[in-house]
Amino acid sequence: MKCVSQQLMILTAGGVADMVRPLPRSFPPGPTHDIALEMARDPLLCFQSLKNSYGSTVGFKLATRPAVLVTSPKLVKEVLVGQSKTFVKAGTAFFPGSSLTGNGLLVSDGQVWLRQRRLANPAFRKSVVDCYAQVMVDLTSKFLERTWHHRRCTRDVYADFNRLTLEIVATTLFGGYKGSHTFDEIGQAITTAFKMFEKRGTSIFSVPEWFPTPDNLEYKSAIKKLDNVVYAVIKERRALLLAQESEGLERSSMESGSGLFQDLLMHLLQGKDDDSCLGMSDVLLRDELMTLLVAGQETSAILLAWCMHMLALHPHLQEKVYMEVKDVTGNKEPSHADIRQLRLTEAFVLETMRLMPPAYIVGRCADHSTTLGRWEIPKGTTVLVGIYLLHRDPLYWSEPLRFDPSRWLKVERASRLTEMDTYWPFGGGPRTCIGMGFAMMEACLLLSTILLRYKVSLPQHGSSRIKPKARITLRPEDKVELELMMRL
Repeated sequence: MKCVSQQLMILTAGGVADMVRPLPRSFPPGPTHDIALEMARDPLLCFQSLKNSYGSTVGFKLATRPAVLVTSPKLVKEVLVGQSKTFVKAGTAFFPGSSLTGNGLLVSDGQVWLRQRRLANPAFRKSVVDCYAQVMVDLTSKFLERTWHHRRCTRDVYADFNRLTLEIVATTLFGGYKGSHTFDEIGQAITTAFKMFEKRGTSIFSVPEWFPTPDNLEYKSAIKKLDNVVYAVIKERRALLLAQESEGLERSSMESGSGLFQDLLMHLLQGKDDDSCLGMSDVLLRDELMTLLVAGQETSAILLAWCMHMLALHPHLQEKVYMEVKDVTGNKEPSHADIRQLRLTEAFVLETMRLMPPAYIVGRCADHSTTLGRWEIPKGTTVLVGIYLLHRDPLYWSEPLRFDPSRWLKVERASRLTEMDTYWPFGGGPRTCIGMGFAMMEACLLLSTILLRYKVSLPQHGSSRIKPKARITLRPEDKVELELMMRL
C-alpha cells in the first residue's frame, strides 16, 4: 500500500474535475464512496461484494472517476460486441498505456487497431497455427527430459511453465533466438517489465514513466533489453524477406528441430494493407511482438499452472483425461490432428478457464455518452466486465463452484468459445484475443504430452489449495508445487 499512499498525492487536473462532477441520476446504483483502495487491496473480494450488494450492474467512483461493473450476459455482450466502437481501451482506469506494449493490439483503438488487426489476422489462421503444433510438442518433450528427468520429483510447475512458454513463444514468433542474451536474461527482463507494467496498471495514480524513480529506471532497463532483442530479429527477418523476394521466393522456411515452418514474424512481415499495399513499420511490428511475447507468454503459463493444479486436485478426472490421450494418440506424442478427438482434454481446459480465467476482468472506457440497458453512461466512464464473476454466477451455471469438465461435453464444439454469452475467457466481439486458437492448442498439446509421461499429485506437505492473486491477470498467489511421477 506504500505506493498507493505515495501516488494519492499525484492528482491530475482532470482527476480533480472528475471528483466534483456529479453522476447522472440514471447512473447504476452503488456505493457513495470511492472504492479505489478496496479494489487495490483485493479486487476479487471488492467486485464480489459490489455484486452481492447492488446486483449485476454497479456504479461507483474509482480513483475519482465514474466506473461501472457489469456482470450480466446481456450487458457484457453489449459492451464487448454491440457497442464495441463506443467502449474503447483509451482512458480506461487502472489500464494505462505503456512503453512496454506501445500501440499494439492490446491497447490501441480505432483505425490504428483495425489496420493492425487486419494485418495480423493472417498470421493466426488455423492453418498457420496448426504448423506450430510439432514445435510445441518437441520443445515440451525436451524441457521435460531436461528438467523433470527424475522418476519422482516435486516441481513448482508455475515457474517451469513460465520458462517453457517463453521458449515456445520465442520459437513460434521468430524461429527461436540466437542473440547475445540468454533465455534466462530475456525471461528475467519480461518478468521485471511485466511486474512494473502490472504495478502501474493496479496503482490508483501512476507516476509518469519518464520520472526517474527506481522502479521506472528498472522498468526502462528491462524494456531496453527486450527492445534490443526484438529489433535485432526484425532487422534480420526483413533482410531475409528482401533476399527471398529478390530470388523470386514466395515463402520462407525456418529450420526447427522437427521440420520446416514459417514463424509468426515472417507472416506479420508479409502482411500488406489492401489500400496502401504497405505493411507494418518496425515500430508497430515491435509493439505487436512485444505484446505477444509478454502477454501471450504470461497468460499461457498461468493457464497451464491452473490446469496442472486441477489435475492434481481431481485424480479421477486426471485418469480419464490420460486414458483419452492414450487412446487417441496410441500412446505417442500428440499432434494437431489429434486435438479434435481430445474432447475431454479440451473440456478440462475450458472448465479451468471458467473458474480461473487469466483475463478475469476486461476494461473499457466510454468514448462518448451512451446508454447501457436502462442506465446512462457518461463519456469517460470506465466499464469493467466481470468475467470471473459471470463465470461463477449460479443464475447461469449449475453448481458453479464445482469443477466439472463434463458440462462442456454437452455443448456444441463450435459454440464453446464464440457463441456463449456467459463465457468470455478470451474477451469477445471484434477484440476477441487474436491468439485464442494458439492458446487452446498449446494448452491441450502440452497437457497431453505431460500426462503421457507423468502422474500429477499434490505434495505430501503443503496446502492443497492455491489462492488466486488478482492483478492485471489472475495468477497463482504462491508457488504451484506438485509431485510428478513417471509412468512406467
